Amino acid sequence: MIILKFIIAIILTLAVCELLFFDITGLGRRKALREFPAAAQQFGFVRQKSRASKPIGDYAGEYRGYHFVVEPDRNATIQLQMKPLEGLKEMMTRKGDSNFESGDASFDGLFKTRRASTEMAGRIQRSPEFLQYAARFAGQWRWKANYIQIHSDAIYCSLKYGNGRYIPASVLAQIVPEMATLADLLQAGANNQ
Repeated sequence: MIILKFIIAIILTLAVCELLFFDITGLGRRKALREFPAAAQQFGFVRQKSRASKPIGDYAGEYRGYHFVVEPDRNATIQLQMKPLEGLKEMMTRKGDSNFESGDASFDGLFKTRRASTEMAGRIQRSPEFLQYAARFAGQWRWKANYIQIHSDAIYCSLKYGNGRYIPASVLAQIVPEMATLADLLQAGANNQ
């Protein structure tokens, strides 16, 4: 009976660790090694040459008019590069200082750091589509992401899988189009006079 309880405790511990993205068994990383290249290729992303040896490797490419850089081995980061938005400094899910309120409580609660010029802040406040989508995006990914950052020329998302050592192919397939939509709505709202 004691052995059975011990085995159940080990199984539950491993299950909790997998749910918390620790990937102690390495199953998630091995699956990512197999599936990630094909998922990246679906978006037209190409593996980049690197001086450092990386099991999965970095990928980059264009998708929906944005340049993406995906670094699964290094902090499991996805970066979307976009046309710079003058006046936007940063918005991120980490705690920091803010110089404006968006008027959307959900957005303000998730994006704790918000810094922009007065003019840009006004444009963001008048963009309910962006605010609602960004709040939904951050709310959906907040438990799976270390942080989400929006800068004047890029959007970053660092994921927790395997303590930042891989990105599951299924996550890449979901988050890349969502990041592109987030950038579309931000660009539309920020360029709205």
